[in-house]
Amino acid sequence: MSPAVPPPSPSPAPAPSGGSAGVASPPEPAAAPHPDEAPYEPTNPLRIVSAASLFDGHDAAINIMRRILQRTGAEVIHLGHNRSVQDIVDCAIQEDAQGICLTSYQGGHVEYLEYMHDLLAERGAKIKIFAGGGGTILPSEIERLHAHGIDRVYSPDDGRAMGLQGMINDVLRHCDQPVGTPAELGERLARLDEKRPEDLARLITLAENHADLHGELDAALAPKLAQANVPVLGITGTGGAGKSSLVDELVLRFLAASDDQKIAVLSVDPSKRKSGGALLGDRIRMNSVVGDRVYMRSLATRQANLALSKHVAKAVDICKAAGFDLVIVETSGIGQSDTEIVEHSDVSLYVMTAEYGAATQLEKIDMLDFADLIAINKFDKRGSLDALRDVRRQFRRNHNRFDGDDAELPVFSTIASQFNDPGMNELYARTVEKLSAKAGRPVGGTLDADRGSAEKRYVIPPERSRYLAEIAESIEAKQSWRDKQVDLARRMYQLDGTIAQLREAGEGDAAEKLVERYNGLEAQLDPESRALLEAWPETVRRYAEDKYRFQVRDRVLEQDLTVESLAGTKVRRVCLPRYQDWGDVLAWQIDENVPGEYPYTAGVFPLKRQGEDPARMFAGEGGPERTNRRFHYVSRGLPAKRLSTAFDSVTLYGEDPARRPDIYGKVGNSGVSIATVDDAKKLYSGFDLADPSTSVSMTINGPAPMLLGFFLNAAVDQQCEKHLHATGGMDAAQSRIDEIYAGLGQPRPRYQGDLPEGNDGLGLALLGVSGEDVLDRETYDKIKAETLSAVRGTVQADILKED
Repeated sequence: MSPAVPPPSPSPAPAPSGGSAGVASPPEPAAAPHPDEAPYEPTNPLRIVSAASLFDGHDAAINIMRRILQRTGAEVIHLGHNRSVQDIVDCAIQEDAQGICLTSYQGGHVEYLEYMHDLLAERGAKIKIFAGGGGTILPSEIERLHAHGIDRVYSPDDGRAMGLQGMINDVLRHCDQPVGTPAELGERLARLDEKRPEDLARLITLAENHADLHGELDAALAPKLAQANVPVLGITGTGGAGKSSLVDELVLRFLAASDDQKIAVLSVDPSKRKSGGALLGDRIRMNSVVGDRVYMRSLATRQANLALSKHVAKAVDICKAAGFDLVIVETSGIGQSDTEIVEHSDVSLYVMTAEYGAATQLEKIDMLDFADLIAINKFDKRGSLDALRDVRRQFRRNHNRFDGDDAELPVFSTIASQFNDPGMNELYARTVEKLSAKAGRPVGGTLDADRGSAEKRYVIPPERSRYLAEIAESIEAKQSWRDKQVDLARRMYQLDGTIAQLREAGEGDAAEKLVERYNGLEAQLDPESRALLEAWPETVRRYAEDKYRFQVRDRVLEQDLTVESLAGTKVRRVCLPRYQDWGDVLAWQIDENVPGEYPYTAGVFPLKRQGEDPARMFAGEGGPERTNRRFHYVSRGLPAKRLSTAFDSVTLYGEDPARRPDIYGKVGNSGVSIATVDDAKKLYSGFDLADPSTSVSMTINGPAPMLLGFFLNAAVDQQCEKHLHATGGMDAAQSRIDEIYAGLGQPRPRYQGDLPEGNDGLGLALLGVSGEDVLDRETYDKIKAETLSAVRGTVQADILKED
């Protein structure tokens, strides 16, 4: 969708009401607490969802805030950065949270937060919203958001007055109220078959917070559980083994292999013994738990030294009674002796890595006795093959299975972080086999995918895994070599002067003895160093002249070596050091040298191109036409066009512009929105991208290959246009394009608005088509090859640190 479409009509600010997704009127100013205010002590279990907004990689602030929330006793379901409104709202409802804490530093916060409020109101969720964004959220915007119903948007002034702990205390005071009442148990149970997330969430919350309801709950669930045939997959393992990523990969395959089966995921993380807070962070790794076929709930243990919550059994019964086809329970990280998961599951999966220590440590792991399946995850790590061998041996000992093939053992090598990992495919297939056998019915489905052992597909080959260390070592070795060569050259220079003085004094015998030592030093001098020193007099001579001559390909270029200042003084463009000592001369040549010579610290060319000032013509805001007008404005009258392009966050995250408010508010914000080849053609229209005087710099994050493709195709189609004009084929080409769009029943794409001064329309004649649609293949391929050999551009692929 074009980023220039009109925005959605803003929703009217709701009238003040009692707490539907937040209050509608601005909050009363808080009494200014001391920045060192003591942590608030909640009276109810508090569950808070924390995240950074869509297309926002600034997660430092939300990470600080959620840590303080945890320290103050809240259970924090953390989603990380780049989260849509739908993601956050779905999570908050599934988790039955009292509040949402959000940071937004990327713009578009008004549309984003108002959309969140409205979406929560549509779902009938009474969840409070708190936000912050430093100075990026203006006071007038804060007033608007408070009027719309956002509970609190904190400003830098609030931070100074309240301190970090004070702001967290303020959030928790607003949220510290019971979630649900025992009176709604019957109403929620009556709708259980519908599997509505809000009903499932509230029933689990009531089971967690009201032990007195367990008898009534058990009695209501019993008839449904008697008829239910829902297997439970229990997944446990050591902390850091990648359980959450592995669960996500299993869920992904479950959904892909079946069209209508539904799955519930219950994920447990430990509560802090000191504060009672918890980081429920498994959703950060869960990319597949979206849509109406998956329900996920995070549980805190609410007790120390255990891997499961005491309420897991009730949560499992609720999901089974609701009629899910599969329930997955993931424990928090365990030690060597914890086998509690076996009591809650029909099939148990133990996840570990190669980092368990000596092979004798395997004898202490209870789960190797009880697990139905064992996954050695992160199999790309060093030592994994040895671990696979040792775990298989230990499994045979534990189960007295000393015959048969290793492939028959339920021990699998997996790399859950890798796309379409064969080991994960094999684990999924064996898992659904066991689940189906337990249930007596098909669970999941069959995947048409590669199966077998995990097979790491390397971005950096193993033999180059130390490439950064190798670079550092090479630099250190070069420095050591340089110091030795400089020392030799300095001592040779000193001997040379001494020998000359002795000969002048008539002491030839003494001089000859020193000549022998001089020759010994010269023999140790590297040929490269000797060549630099021998060439130095010629270098000095060349740069002392008025003209400098050098060759580029088959051309000899000549440029002035002096410029005239405003005072009429001749200033040399390159000034050489006036060193005499050969050690100083060699050190300068190795470390700096003249422009165009190794190590190129003064540039890769001997002299700067004349007539092309190093201007950075930077632009990027709104749609492509707006930025194109800016490019033509900043480059007007200059012989060289150096276009530096900033893209908006929607583009940098590889998404399409859309009317959805959490996306729309960020389209064209702090950069240009580019989603198609046509957008690239409009962006650079009027600039010949294959001309030597035009260069383009693009700073791109994740979707660098796609945007580079847009740029190169725009350049090729520009040259196709020039060919059509030169050969008289443009009219026929335009007729052909008209026919194409008449057949589609759509208007042809156009440049929106008038062309700016300096834009001759180059790049716009083939909007909506490619040059290959209007030229024969041979001609198009020839133009394409010539263009790709001439186009000038750089791509700074600064991948976001979080990714």
